[in-house]
Amino acid sequence: MNTLVFDSLRRLNERYESSFIRQSLAISLDRTMKANRTRVVARAFCSTANLGSGFDVFGLALNRYSDTVKARITSGRAIRIAVRGPQSRDLSVDVRKNSAGPPALDLARKAHLKKGLEIIVEKHVPQGLGLGSSGTTAAACTKALDSLLDLQLSNDELVRVASLGEKAVTGTAHADNVAASILGGFVIAYDNPTRTICLKPPPNLAIVVATPQLPVQSGKTRKARKAIPERVRVKSAVLNIGRASAIATGFAQGDVGMIGAGMEDEIAEPYRQHLIPGYHDVKRMGLDAGAAGISISGAGPSLVALVDRKSHDPRLIAQAMVKAFAQKNVPSTSFVARPAPGATIVKEV
Repeated sequence: MNTLVFDSLRRLNERYESSFIRQSLAISLDRTMKANRTRVVARAFCSTANLGSGFDVFGLALNRYSDTVKARITSGRAIRIAVRGPQSRDLSVDVRKNSAGPPALDLARKAHLKKGLEIIVEKHVPQGLGLGSSGTTAAACTKALDSLLDLQLSNDELVRVASLGEKAVTGTAHADNVAASILGGFVIAYDNPTRTICLKPPPNLAIVVATPQLPVQSGKTRKARKAIPERVRVKSAVLNIGRASAIATGFAQGDVGMIGAGMEDEIAEPYRQHLIPGYHDVKRMGLDAGAAGISISGAGPSLVALVDRKSHDPRLIAQAMVKAFAQKNVPSTSFVARPAPGATIVKEV
């Protein structure tokens, strides 16, 4: 009996070892193939951040604009950045000033890379509108280099690295935009070091973005962040915590109305609203037209409205918001978007 048991166990062990060896060989082969990669192309979508009460915490990816980053390993030791595309004007190619640069430097160090990198940014996300333009580039670059260098970083690590690009451009390594662009959908970026939670948005959610045509200001995000006081009243903090909790719960339960009810803000918007001509009227007319909630998109000047498209036509809400801007003699544009997926690898060579 003992001999039979022993033989059975031995055969099971042999099968396990054989299976383990096959799996190990497959993993080794896959990693060898990855190690031989010399070029990767990645794409990431733009985003809206804050959603009112979720300042520096909430992000939502939008399927309107995207950036593509092509990264390849080169001879030498330098990291070089080139910028192309319809929104590439005035963007720095300095590795420490372009939002793709700091993530590239950090990932090259993590990989102990002894060669150089060429990073080509195909820029399609407009700058200065509050749509996470710099964060989109940082997210696409981080995704591309994680694959190219076979680092296999966790989602939280990818977000932390990408936020270094935000710091280079805006002065703060806030993670709300980059988290949305990397992970897709609705994202909660919290804690220090940053951790993330990603929730699938309700299928009936539509997003309206209305943008006043104002002169683009250099360093707009830095200025908008400086407008917010270092200290806030306890009453304001309590209100925002409750409303932000409603937004998170609304996304978890698929309740667009609950999400919209939580979008009133007591911390950032009271100090930023004067930067947007017609802010109160645009918000009022958008809500009257059926928006569930409206807030400033990121640092502005765009306003973002969340809409339950089963009960209201987002195009009519967009028209109402544009009309409100026009009544203040402010020309504007608008678009309707849906939640976008996370950053993806488009091509590996």
